[in-house]
Amino acid sequence: MSFLEPLHQRQPASRRDLYERAPLQYIAAPAAGPPQQDLLDTIRRIWRHRLLVLAFMAGFVVIAAVVLWHLPSLYVGEAQVQIGVPATPVLSTDLRVGGGDADTEKVENERLAMESRDLARGVIERLHLDKNPEFAVPPKKPGLLHRLLQFGGLLNAAPTPPASAVAESSTPDSTDVAATPDPNDAAAIAASALPVIPPDNPTMDRVVDKLLSRVTVTVEGRSHVLTIDAESVDSALAAKIANTFATTYLSQQRSSKIKSSDRVMQYLKARIAELRQQVETSEQAAADYRRQNGLYEGMTNANVTTQQLTEINTQLVQAQTEKATADAQVNEAIAMQHGVVNDATVPAVLDSSLIQTLKAQQAQAAQTLAQVSANYGPRYPAVIQAKNQVADINRKINTETSRIIDGLRRTARAADARYAAMTNNFHSTEKQMGGVNEKAIHLEALERDATVNQNLLEAMLARAKETIGREEIETPDAKLISAAAPPVAPTYPPKTLILLLSAVGGLLIGSLAALLRESADHTFRRSDELEQATGLPVIAMVPDLKGMAQPALHVLRKPVSAFSESLRKIYVGLQLSESTQAPKTVMISSATPGEGKSMIVASLARLLARNGKRILVIDCDWRAPTIHRIFQRSDKNGLATLLADEGTPLNDVIYNDPLSGLDLIVSGGWTPNATHLLTSPRMRSALQTFGKNYDLVILDTAPVLVAAEVLQLARMVDKVLYTVRWGHTRREVALDGLKQLLEAGADVPGLLVSRVDAKRYREFAYSHLNYEYARPSLAHLG
Repeated sequence: MSFLEPLHQRQPASRRDLYERAPLQYIAAPAAGPPQQDLLDTIRRIWRHRLLVLAFMAGFVVIAAVVLWHLPSLYVGEAQVQIGVPATPVLSTDLRVGGGDADTEKVENERLAMESRDLARGVIERLHLDKNPEFAVPPKKPGLLHRLLQFGGLLNAAPTPPASAVAESSTPDSTDVAATPDPNDAAAIAASALPVIPPDNPTMDRVVDKLLSRVTVTVEGRSHVLTIDAESVDSALAAKIANTFATTYLSQQRSSKIKSSDRVMQYLKARIAELRQQVETSEQAAADYRRQNGLYEGMTNANVTTQQLTEINTQLVQAQTEKATADAQVNEAIAMQHGVVNDATVPAVLDSSLIQTLKAQQAQAAQTLAQVSANYGPRYPAVIQAKNQVADINRKINTETSRIIDGLRRTARAADARYAAMTNNFHSTEKQMGGVNEKAIHLEALERDATVNQNLLEAMLARAKETIGREEIETPDAKLISAAAPPVAPTYPPKTLILLLSAVGGLLIGSLAALLRESADHTFRRSDELEQATGLPVIAMVPDLKGMAQPALHVLRKPVSAFSESLRKIYVGLQLSESTQAPKTVMISSATPGEGKSMIVASLARLLARNGKRILVIDCDWRAPTIHRIFQRSDKNGLATLLADEGTPLNDVIYNDPLSGLDLIVSGGWTPNATHLLTSPRMRSALQTFGKNYDLVILDTAPVLVAAEVLQLARMVDKVLYTVRWGHTRREVALDGLKQLLEAGADVPGLLVSRVDAKRYREFAYSHLNYEYARPSLAHLG
């Protein structure tokens, strides 16, 4: 609710009730539509200033077109190189590193190498870009001081170099002598492999920087393909730069491999010379030692003494085995003799044929004894004979077993003696071998050194043979898969994209300017805005009559137009504002001048008078009277004369409008000292008298914020209609004027919105200003 609501609540209860009555809902201006979304409302705000937005768009596009016209066109040449191409194997042993095992890191390293300054310098030298105006650095102009010195002759004579400098210049440069490494010096060959840093050349460096700024090397996705994009104002030159970057890169790779092979060859030559000297020295040392110690050719640890010791050792092991076997057999035989083990487990006893025969006889005799003992007693001769036979056989077995045991003992003693002899022989041979072995070991070391040197020499010779002619078959680890062709159309600047972006930028900036302009609009554009700010209903929104010389005559010429209908809404609103008796006196005012209240007064009065109403119009604006000009009357005798002279007849101050029949009283000749008469009792009495004789008395007063007497006049009339000009009166000004009226006690049934632009109103509201019936055409009228 607005700040005016508390003031409105101070009015009498009856007026408050009448104001809130339902009929006012129908005579107000067209109701606002349903609330729209924020986006639609923003679009509507921008659309209201579409010309401004289009102007911004056109301006941005024109500026972009001018800039594009002056920008040089750049063509882009594109070449593609595949990294990690496997080299074709030529020899069985190939020490070269690289090939088809490229990974992401290697591809990135090669991309950075392709953007190196050395490669760019090579491209510049091949294409002579340092002499091309597009890349060449313009000569630096001499400064003012330099020109002054040159003009004075101080810089004409070149200084003569000293004799020492001349002598030094005539001496060969030591760096040139040391540029080629000694082929017999491996350290010098290794040092020559270090990269050579080019001398400082600021001009060339600037050309390199300019070229690298025009070249871009990118990796195509996850592949091993590098794309080289080169920009130039010349399409053919752009293609040449891209292709030259690729070919220079491949050439540098091959040159690097050839240089590596050359360095390897030089190293092999130096190393072979060293190894040959070492082989000769080591072989001579082995031969001298062999001759001094009387050693045989090719003698090593496996000499005669060693072989003899090995044979003795083998015999010793055999003798030890035989001794152990004999001791075991003797022990088993002794255990059998004492009855500890059975004779059936002794191999020597079991292998005896005599023992086997006696065993068979023993078994036969035992069987016979068993049979006789079963039939006869122990004293029977046959039993005794059988027992004697068994005992005799057992005695023979024991005798034979003792003989076998003695033989085993003799065999064991012989094995012991042989083992002892072999042991003594082994120890003596081992002692003899000690002296010979020391000399053989030293000789073996000398021969081993000679063998190692010989093997290294052979390996180096084989590698040297493989390296010879390597530069003829060296290939880079990459290949050019797509050469750049001269582009047909320029790539930069993207004119269509820039124009589109400029149009979009102009649209955005224009929209922002439109929104800023919209936010700077502090006027009322819709009836609901005014109602929400004041708390009072809008009775009518009066459209503006543009291009008409006499707008007050419009209601007479077109009584059913939208303008006339809005005036009828004013009258209906006044009639419905009171339920008992229609108001007789009505004051129409505004906050500031130029809001169209006088035109509304004249048009409303003529419309009602033409409809048969008795209407009186009084011009109370003595500062800027307007009614007499609208009705084309003199402003000599009027309200001022009537109030100043009580004897003035009414017929002398009331004029009749012949076009509509209404009566009017002009302001008259007012003076600043007579302004108090507007608020005098005579003015109140005159209004009461006019109210009894006319159907409606309409007062056209000065603006509220201009004349203070308007506030007092507002208390003398039945109703006050407050006018606000559409899109013109500032909100705070309109609210301030209305506040003063309400604080003065004026009965304001509603508000009037004047001079509404019907075409633009649709841009602010959600409905049309006025709705009309479709008029029949002349053909339908016959």
